[in-house]
Amino acid sequence: MRVKQIARLMVAAIGATFVVVPSLSPGVAHADSAVGLGIETYAQMVVDSARSQLFFSPGRGGSGVRVTDLSGGSQATIPDLPDASGMALSPDGSTLHVALIEAGAIAAIDTTTRTETRRYNIGASTCPTWVAPAGGKLYFGYGCTFSKGKLGSLDVRGETPVLALDLPLGDVFAYPPLLRSSPAKPNLLLAVNQSGIANSYSSRATLFDVSSGTPSITAALPWDTCGGLGDAALTVDASTAILACGLLENRSVIATHHVAFSTTDFSPAGVFPSASYPNAVTTSPNGALVVVGSSNGSDWERTSSIHVERPDGTLLQRYDFPQDTYLVRQGLAVSADSRTLYAVTREPGGQYLTLRLMTDLLLPRSSLTLSAPSTVGRGAKVLVTGSLAFTDAPVSAPWQLQVVRQDQNGTHLLPNVSTTETGAFFVSDIPRATGANTYTVTFPGDAPHLGSSRSVTVQVTARPRL
Repeated sequence: MRVKQIARLMVAAIGATFVVVPSLSPGVAHADSAVGLGIETYAQMVVDSARSQLFFSPGRGGSGVRVTDLSGGSQATIPDLPDASGMALSPDGSTLHVALIEAGAIAAIDTTTRTETRRYNIGASTCPTWVAPAGGKLYFGYGCTFSKGKLGSLDVRGETPVLALDLPLGDVFAYPPLLRSSPAKPNLLLAVNQSGIANSYSSRATLFDVSSGTPSITAALPWDTCGGLGDAALTVDASTAILACGLLENRSVIATHHVAFSTTDFSPAGVFPSASYPNAVTTSPNGALVVVGSSNGSDWERTSSIHVERPDGTLLQRYDFPQDTYLVRQGLAVSADSRTLYAVTREPGGQYLTLRLMTDLLLPRSSLTLSAPSTVGRGAKVLVTGSLAFTDAPVSAPWQLQVVRQDQNGTHLLPNVSTTETGAFFVSDIPRATGANTYTVTFPGDAPHLGSSRSVTVQVTARPRL
């Protein structure tokens, strides 16, 4: 029994080291699991919770669409989809439409059988890249040449598909426009121009009304509003557009928040604090959460983080990834029940991409802080002090915490400790082995709170106690 309990505590401790946790940081959490996807490139992720599956497209240079279950397992590939990029489920979820860049086509995939049922030819040298349903049609952003991004539509409601190309965009798009839409406002279409931080070309954003069958511009952001745009999302009610702009203020200031705008007239609608260089954003299907991601630094030294917030920008949780882990553009999605967050990352020096899952998004987190002397002599008493905190309310009653010490002789389960009514606690111990002695304190969690662990290391020298 003690062996199993120690094993559980050490697993929790290993999970706790998944992130760098600053002292007293509110809502800091760690990923629950990470699964290799077996793909080298990435364009987009689609969550099909109704059929318990996830789709991952590789983008230009890749082939096929990767499919997994909702935990990242049972992996398979839908073949013969060259340069599969943008994807979108049909309103009834029965079909996944996939833009095939080099093939100049859009494929229709049966989401039950995972087989291609039809391929719609868009035309040679069109490079369809992003897709979104709106107004009963499937709109797509296309274009193979820089500064020649274009908008088209495909109507598949009749026996014969109706294709329309070169629809009015109202401005120059450097790349095929990334498209976003929402069932809440089916005639609204958001088109944005993605760009890199180093590329000074404006990240344009335009709103269209497609109710007439032909897009008409309702609002457009000024050209100098956003630079280095990595991703865009609409809130569930489609009242707000959220942009992951890496640069703001005439593209001269590094952004540390995601910016929001009204979908009526593109007037400012608040901000969502994040970190330097925002590059990903999504919202939960129940409308309760906005998830924003950032990736800061060069390709040689990078920090990535995710902030889970309320629609008013209040921080609920923060996920910090290991050093040099890269959260990819458009790498965020939330499950249909709004409980699981999916994030696609590239690991340091890794060839293949990783899917990270963070569960129980709406459940309040707990956090622990620890403090201990860095060095003690052999035979001396070690006093580890700390505190327990909850993200939703102050600690107001004593809680039991589990303690493990790990040294060169193995892992040792120590007596549980209790917090005070304010969350403070201490661990008193006399280590028996010299060298590194690591103390791990674990709050196992309860029904209203997720558990957490923290570790601290004390070096025990050979100097005997005086």
